[in-house]
Amino acid sequence: MLIDSIYADHGVSTSIFWGSIMDLWEFLLLAISILILFASVATVLFILRGWILVILSWWKDDKIKPAINTIRYAFFWLVVMVATIFLFPIIARLLGLDVQKYAEPRAIFSKIEDIWKKIFWISNTSNNTDNIDNFEEDEFINSL
Repeated sequence: MLIDSIYADHGVSTSIFWGSIMDLWEFLLLAISILILFASVATVLFILRGWILVILSWWKDDKIKPAINTIRYAFFWLVVMVATIFLFPIIARLLGLDVQKYAEPRAIFSKIEDIWKKIFWISNTSNNTDNIDNFEEDEFINSL
């Protein structure tokens, strides 16, 4: 009886953020995507901070070294993050792990795009310019 109840509830959790039921692999993909999104934003902010420190240092050696180090470390961690995104699935496949559901770069970037759209309330419809050809001038004049 205990094993049946474990199998019945295995890997299912509710998600407040998405409003639907999410399994373990989707949750793991969401967590990886959020971490990568925050790390990317932090990297960009550290690069901007470094350049602001360079500008405000007036090219004095004692003030410019920390600014250059900030930029250098930001680029280093950016390279580490990108290498991890692309090398982890390859290494995991070589080890025989099934990571295609949550660790493929395409899935991660797709989930990041979904998160970005939810954060900024962007709809999934694209601006289609084909409707311009069907637009009549009378409708435009009447709308004024």
